[in-house]
Amino acid sequence: MPSLNRVIYIVFFCFALIFIASLNIRPYPGDFIIKAIPVLSLALLAFLKIPGIKGKLLGIGFLFSDLGDILLELDRSAYFVFGLAAFLIAHIFYITVFIRKPVLVKPRSIIILGIIAYGIVLGNILIPQLGSMVIPVVAYLIVILAMGISASMGSNNHFFIIIGACLFILSDSIIAVNKFLMPVPFSSFWIMTIYYSAQFFIISGSLKSSRNDA
Repeated sequence: MPSLNRVIYIVFFCFALIFIASLNIRPYPGDFIIKAIPVLSLALLAFLKIPGIKGKLLGIGFLFSDLGDILLELDRSAYFVFGLAAFLIAHIFYITVFIRKPVLVKPRSIIILGIIAYGIVLGNILIPQLGSMVIPVVAYLIVILAMGISASMGSNNHFFIIIGACLFILSDSIIAVNKFLMPVPFSSFWIMTIYYSAQFFIISGSLKSSRNDA
């Protein structure tokens, strides 16, 4: 592994572990900075190590994810819709990266059908409980499912990208269930652990894909 990649991965894992370990003592000064550094480091890796427009679009996607992280950490209640919007924009950038050279082959078609079925079930469970939030949450659900589908359809996408997309859907599902349906035990731990894992798989798969494209 090149030295720059190694340094950035060390930064990612160290700050991700620090934030997860400090979940129970939030809020504390600068907690939003600790939370943001892991994905910010992945954005830097995308800009520096993935050539062409693909690296730029992916890096911008990571930056919008980071903006969502910061908004939700500053005030989850007051900034929830703004954080949701930031993540929605992030997924649109991810989609533009993942959907290139789409193809449907049997193993990935099964994954796509699974994502669609999961989204339908989750939507049917959530929608009656959303109230005034129904439009932004359903719009976000559609976009994140499209992100997972595009990850599965892109013929050059390494399988790590599909894993990352599915983990992202799972992490956000826990947020939705915890906020709108019922408390999820240790929700913050599961959300952040799965979320950081999702972003790590996305960058790792994208780096592998870019090497295959070269």
